Amino acid sequence: MKLAPVFIIEEYEQLKAVSDPFRTTILGHLIEMPYTGQQLAQLLALPRSKIHYHLAELEKNGFIRVVKTEVKNGIIQKFYRAVAWSFVPGERLLPHRTEVENYFREFTLNTVGRARLRTLTAPEEAFQVQSANKDAWPRIAMQMEVHLKPEKFAGWLARYRALLQELDDMNDPGSEESRLFYLASVGFQAEGPLFADGDEYEDEEEALKE
Repeated sequence: MKLAPVFIIEEYEQLKAVSDPFRTTILGHLIEMPYTGQQLAQLLALPRSKIHYHLAELEKNGFIRVVKTEVKNGIIQKFYRAVAWSFVPGERLLPHRTEVENYFREFTLNTVGRARLRTLTAPEEAFQVQSANKDAWPRIAMQMEVHLKPEKFAGWLARYRALLQELDDMNDPGSEESRLFYLASVGFQAEGPLFADGDEYEDEEEALKE
C-alpha cells in the first residue's frame, strides 16, 4: 500500500480523535509500517483491548486501514497502516484552536521521541568521524534560533520542503552502496531564547570544540 503524501482532516470529530496523545503515538508507528493490535500492545506494553479500542477509533475516522490479514492459530490477525505520511487540519477546522494546537504539539513531541529512539538504536558507524571536513560528514545534529516575521519563516520552510522532496527523489534503496539515513525536522515559534550572549546557532562541529 502506498501512503498518500497528505491527509486533510475535514471533520471536527476526526480532529478530536487524532488529538488524543496516545492515538498520535499509535498513528506515528503506523506511518512507519503495518502492525497488528497484538504487535502494538507488545511494543507499547499495554493491554490489547486498549490498543484495539484506539485502532477502531482511528479506523472509523479514516486515519488508518487494514492492509492485510493473516490467520494464526485459527485467529484472523489484521495489519493496520496509516493512510498518509502526514495529517493536516483543513481550513474550516482552524477556529478550533485548542484541538489543533494539541494535535500539532503531540505530533511534534512524537517526532522528537522517535528521533531519540532512532539515535539510541543507530549503528556505531553512524557517529564515527572519518574526516575532519565537516562537509563530508553524512549526518547532521544542530539547533538554531532566528528572529523573523512568521511569513518569512513560512516561506523559507516551503523551500526547505522542496529540498526534502529532492532528497526523497534521490532515494535509491536498490543500490548495494546505499545506506539508510534518517532525518527528522521540527521548527516552531519559541517562548524565549535558548542560547545566551547572542549565540543563535549550535551544531555538532561547535559542540566538539567544548
